[in-house]
Amino acid sequence: ALAHYPTLAAPTHDADAMRITDDARPAAVRDVLREATRRTAALVAAWQTVGFVHGVLNTDNMGLTGLTIDYGPFGFMDHFDPDMTPNTSDDSGLYRYSNQPARCRWNCLRLAEALAYAAVPDGDPST
Repeated sequence: ALAHYPTLAAPTHDADAMRITDDARPAAVRDVLREATRRTAALVAAWQTVGFVHGVLNTDNMGLTGLTIDYGPFGFMDHFDPDMTPNTSDDSGLYRYSNQPARCRWNCLRLAEALAYAAVPDGDPST
């Protein structure tokens, strides 16, 4: 399964925490997921403390390293408003300030589902 996720097997800027090798694969995958989740939680907690709203927290805008991309519709609150979203196309409020922790959690769960395939040698987590 690692052949399908070559960047997981290659060093990153923090290779010790975010690298999967064939030795002890399930533990390495677990550790990568744990570290990515920890970093994501720290990032969104920091955002919440300063009133930052990303605006588009799709899974493809979040990285294993706890960083995000696509800051097109981001913003900072002028005053506290849990429903604030700088994304003018987010009519449902999916990415509003108060939903950011839940969106990040949801994205980490999707990462866990994807990494489950890398955790087992044959690439099938159901076996």
